[in-house]
Amino acid sequence: MILVLAGTSEGRKTALALEAEGYKVMAATATDYGGDLLEKDFHGDISARPLNLEAMIELIRKRGITKVIDATHPFAEEVSTNAKEACLRTGIDYERFEREVSNVETGRGVIKACDLEEAVQLASGCSGNIFLTVGSSKLECYTRSLDPEKLIVRILPVLSSLEKCLELGIPPKNIIAMQGPFDEEINKLLFRRYDAALIISKDSGPAGGTAEKISAAQSLSIPIILISRPNPNPKPKQVQ
Repeated sequence: MILVLAGTSEGRKTALALEAEGYKVMAATATDYGGDLLEKDFHGDISARPLNLEAMIELIRKRGITKVIDATHPFAEEVSTNAKEACLRTGIDYERFEREVSNVETGRGVIKACDLEEAVQLASGCSGNIFLTVGSSKLECYTRSLDPEKLIVRILPVLSSLEKCLELGIPPKNIIAMQGPFDEEINKLLFRRYDAALIISKDSGPAGGTAEKISAAQSLSIPIILISRPNPNPKPKQVQ
């Protein structure tokens, strides 16, 4: 059986394509929402919960998984690291599906940051509203250093993300719960509506709507900080 870590649109397509070719496939997502997106067309088993290293190893052994295809988000570093190590420990194949990169150049308001920490540092001098299109997984890293009252966050429409925003002090009026990706016009509408002075985004590639965010920001003359993609080949930890 093939286990597809299907936390992205590409992951869902991969699981469906393999199933259509006759492979026995199991799909894993970190949330019920991700599982719901798969359920309509996918006929295999779905694991809709976060999987740490131990849970992933247990799933591989229990379900007789012979290969893992990692189609998670390019910024889901911990999941990819755990998947790679789980395959190493269980002696099965690991394959990484790497999302297409954006190849964005700096200039015209585009500022590149090598990681989240640098993005926060670059944003610290902004006195206006900061529009975050980075999800909720590491939102606390932003609220620790930036004024939560000035943060506009666009998140997936799931209860856990909404609760996290509220717990971190994000005002309800500053929370946008929508499923992306978004075209340029919707981005422009939202950036204007929330009076964004700065935008922070991950370089998630074409599938993540990066180009549309940038073009919207540039058309409104709003600077955008783009967080560079992490190492696509995380090294597994040493087997104890």
